[in-house]
Amino acid sequence: MKKIIDYYRSLPKNEWREMRKSVSVPEYVLWWQVRVMMLYALGMTLKTYLETGEKLDILIQLIANVFAAFSVTFFRVVFPKQIFLGRLPYSAQKYGMILVLFGSYMGHYLGFCGKPGYDSFLHVLSGFLCVFICHEAVVKCLQRQERPLSGFMSSVVGFGMGCFVIIFWEIFEFVYDYFVGTTLQDFLFNPSEDYILFRLFGTPAAPEQKAVFDTMIDMVLALVSSIPAAAILWASTAHKQKKQAQSEPLQFSQPPQIESQEAMKK
Repeated sequence: MKKIIDYYRSLPKNEWREMRKSVSVPEYVLWWQVRVMMLYALGMTLKTYLETGEKLDILIQLIANVFAAFSVTFFRVVFPKQIFLGRLPYSAQKYGMILVLFGSYMGHYLGFCGKPGYDSFLHVLSGFLCVFICHEAVVKCLQRQERPLSGFMSSVVGFGMGCFVIIFWEIFEFVYDYFVGTTLQDFLFNPSEDYILFRLFGTPAAPEQKAVFDTMIDMVLALVSSIPAAAILWASTAHKQKKQAQSEPLQFSQPPQIESQEAMKK
């Protein structure tokens, strides 16, 4: 019991120290700017819902994304470090904040999702960032310091988990539309024959396939954008490990040199 009390007593100080290792002060300030914006959007949307009964779907999405803005801190505080969620790195939060800002605040609250091309932009952005989010959340949390994963394996894990998130999101859209009555999947999508994909590949044989285009395009866009993200992750991880390997011999060679110089002086 004393160990548990001591653990939670020192938890705020330990978490603050851990966060300062991976998050800069400007980043932390930007986090709270996004959080305050999200809380304001949530409050205004809740007020509209209570007065008119409208915007329930946006309200639910804002509640989920407000939680997402605090998710890493919440999981690290609630779950012990023996559990995976209790060891989520704070560095994963900074990529998630970008999605919260562009997807929830600008997309749903300000209504940018209704503008042409914005939904496609969000899926490109999410596919790109999910690779880094999954890398931070999975690789850095599970790997052992004495055997770090190579740049190739880091990119494979980030890319693979990112693809899982992409698929999971489309399933979530389907379930959410079914129970809430929204059109996140845009199942009424019925473009004209001038649609750019129809010009490239021709119109589908069955007219019913047109409604599937929105979901498939979202998945393809996210998948394509995750490929350069995986390449960047591979290159950056390999560069950091090479730089670290070059600096390690220097660290071990310095003490003997110092000792020999002192011995010569004596």
